[in-house]
Amino acid sequence: MIAAPRAPAESDRLAELRALEILDTPPEERFDRIVRLAAAIFNAPIAYLAMIDSHRQWFKAKCGLKVDATGRDESFCGHTILNSEPMIVPDARLDERFWDNPLVVGEPYIRFYAGHPLAGPGGHNVGTLCIADRRPRSLDAGQLAIFRQLAALAEHELHLVDVIHVQRELLATQQQLRSELAEASQYVRSLLPARLNGPLRTDWQFIASSQLGGDFFGYHWLDDDRLVLYLLDVSGHGVGAALLSVSVHMALWRETLPDTRFDEPGEVLAALNRAFPTDEKMGKYFTIWYGVYQRSTGLLRYATAGHPPAVLLQAGQEPIKLGDSSLMIGVMPDASYRTHEQRVAPGSRLYLFSDGVFEIHQAENRMLMVDGLINVLRQLPSDGGSRARQVLRRIQEIQGSTQFADDFSFLELEVPATGGQEKVE
Repeated sequence: MIAAPRAPAESDRLAELRALEILDTPPEERFDRIVRLAAAIFNAPIAYLAMIDSHRQWFKAKCGLKVDATGRDESFCGHTILNSEPMIVPDARLDERFWDNPLVVGEPYIRFYAGHPLAGPGGHNVGTLCIADRRPRSLDAGQLAIFRQLAALAEHELHLVDVIHVQRELLATQQQLRSELAEASQYVRSLLPARLNGPLRTDWQFIASSQLGGDFFGYHWLDDDRLVLYLLDVSGHGVGAALLSVSVHMALWRETLPDTRFDEPGEVLAALNRAFPTDEKMGKYFTIWYGVYQRSTGLLRYATAGHPPAVLLQAGQEPIKLGDSSLMIGVMPDASYRTHEQRVAPGSRLYLFSDGVFEIHQAENRMLMVDGLINVLRQLPSDGGSRARQVLRRIQEIQGSTQFADDFSFLELEVPATGGQEKVE
């Protein structure tokens, strides 16, 4: 094993890392989401975001790793931060730097590694975004381009650490700003749709984790036969996230995206991707689930962009997850999105939600996740009041608190057992 040498300006690099005040802090969804996305996009069993301290690499976010830190000398990332470009190791057993590394010959048995350095606000490399596998592999040019984009997102979030501290201080000390935010929050909530009672039925619950959140959902009729419904989640919270979520809603509600057929979900997401690039929206991106349900045929056509799957419950059948792995909106300018189809039987219920609904801690600090939420949905009564309110109360019971760390957005579409799929003249 060959340990990486220290950077020429190591003392300045460590000073910048310490100034971020990020070491040994709790998990944050904005970093966890990027790591989960990296693991999903590259089908990698291991993905992590590491901060490189003086004698250790500490994982701010991770998938597929059991430990929170490893020694710096045995880390791959100690080599990665010495350069400005990604470091790719196709097979660690054939690399003289790593062939006998404890992380290669023992858990987690790394063979493939790809790491991208992450610079702090002062320009020193303080961390890395990495993916790893237990088998040899490589990245082609297209995959490498996506990896660079994900690293840019991670670096952007890293640079926001100081900004977030300042925002919190301002919110705590300036009464006028709190008043304005409250007013803005009321305005955003006023834009949420009225519940439908026929011919289809909708119900929903929305709780912002702060005065202004980044979630939004909506639905409206394209014509007498087709209902559009969508739920989106902008990265972060606050004024910027709220403004972006409202802007996206307005573009969908008023159908102002140019050259776009709003009954074609994949086409709509591609148009949103062109209209809301990350580099023009303060580095913010968003995920979205967008669907069009046709009453006369019972056909649901949908597309997703980095968003959790919707869940379809049909009598006598197993729950169906409706979604796929795809890039969030704004990350890659030429991203494409696939339209899927699903037949919906009378009496079915469709559920859309943000990750704030299921990424909650339950007993023994385990996360509920989508499958746990599905179990909650399956236990809901077919009648007896608002199921959305019942889900909210059940999630609050599971986490033992009425407060949420992330926005809680939950939408139900119910197709009646009779009369929901009649031919519309």
